[in-house]
Amino acid sequence: MIRILLYILEKIPYRTEFGLSLSDILKIWYYWKIGQFKQPEKCLCGGTVTTWTHPCGQDEVGWETSCNLCKLIYDED
Repeated sequence: MIRILLYILEKIPYRTEFGLSLSDILKIWYYWKIGQFKQPEKCLCGGTVTTWTHPCGQDEVGWETSCNLCKLIYDED
């Protein structure tokens, strides 16, 4: 049922100034209010949210928090 709702919200032609659809906004709201406190961290689409690190330079490390199913990026550096 949730996937159908997210699919319908994705088809609405509204986008924020950052290019996010209504389904992306709902996923972000869900993650920051509920999903980040679950073990493992969950996205509204049902995927697992993980934080990946990758080297950017000699002493610099970048990271990205994203869903493995819908590929929505929640946070990055």
